[in-house]
Amino acid sequence: MLGVGLHLSALGRPTDALPPAEQAVILYRGLAERYPDRYRLHLARSLSNLGITFSELGRAAEASQAHQEANRLMPPGAASDPED
Repeated sequence: MLGVGLHLSALGRPTDALPPAEQAVILYRGLAERYPDRYRLHLARSLSNLGITFSELGRAAEASQAHQEANRLMPPGAASDPED
């Protein structure tokens, strides 16, 4: 789901990218609740991508909310982790 949303967004189709981006957040949120050490970073990145999609759609408040949650979940240095 995450990859689909990213590709659609890159193609300039943020409206089409929104449902897969939202689904990725739902999926990773559930996984992160059960396995936080394994999936918290994936959830943070999914939220960040959802925020980007909201921004592209002009939905600033929702974009800000998604980015804030992503930032709370993202450990320092995780965005540049080459192994993930």
